[in-house]
Amino acid sequence: MWIQKNIDYGKKLRLSSWRRIALGTWRGYGDPTIYGLLELDVGPALEYMKEIETRTGKRITITHFMGKAVAEVLKRHPEINCVIRFGSLHPRSSIDVFFMVASDSVGEDLSGLCVHDADRKSLAEISDEVNQRSQRIREKKDTSYKGMKSIFTQVPNFMSTLVMKVVEFILYSLNLWSPALGLPRKAFGSVMVTNVGSLGLDVAWGALVPFARSPMLVTMGSYQEMPAVKNGQLTIIQQLRLGVTIDHRVVDGVQASHMSKTLKKIFADPAKELVHRS
Repeated sequence: MWIQKNIDYGKKLRLSSWRRIALGTWRGYGDPTIYGLLELDVGPALEYMKEIETRTGKRITITHFMGKAVAEVLKRHPEINCVIRFGSLHPRSSIDVFFMVASDSVGEDLSGLCVHDADRKSLAEISDEVNQRSQRIREKKDTSYKGMKSIFTQVPNFMSTLVMKVVEFILYSLNLWSPALGLPRKAFGSVMVTNVGSLGLDVAWGALVPFARSPMLVTMGSYQEMPAVKNGQLTIIQQLRLGVTIDHRVVDGVQASHMSKTLKKIFADPAKELVHRS
């Protein structure tokens, strides 16, 4: 069909008085941004990744693991997996993770890919999909976002903001999609993940992308050996630092705390926490 729904939404949520205040207080994604720092022992995750690699023959990276982990977090906390439309929260019917990808060797151009139903896919399946599609992006063979990029090479700079807002309104507020918009359906997902550790950065915080209406962005730094106390003993761990950027209209401090605890559980024992889809 030429025009379809962009996202499959559930019934809009009943809002608490605080959530109504939050939605009415801030005008857009630039106003309500909050930031968090999470430090994790990545050792158990690295061991789990190695076991999956040995068993499946797939190349698994910490980026793939993080995508799977945050999908599991959203599965356990579905109230976060929402889009704001006309002042209300509309839950997404699927959990989709958007991975940012550098499309050239020097990182001057960014692209990305969205893994749909990431909570239902195994870590090996996510790895396979991300690796294959990332390679296509770097080889300039991926056409998923080519149409939108082409449109913006022709739009005068002073009109780019207006065009972005119009397309965003069509996709999310009206919930309409057409191939003429130059993007795939559900193009940007429930959460965005990017790895700045590959650029040599220890920690960073990304900016939410208003056009994508994703309420959370997770930025991974490089992991390093750090001293830590475990069971009363001083030891050395591989520590990963996450910069998390959140839309406060969707996520409050209590919910962020719950998500943090869930993510820590997953990293502490991934073989147990991800056992149903390994």
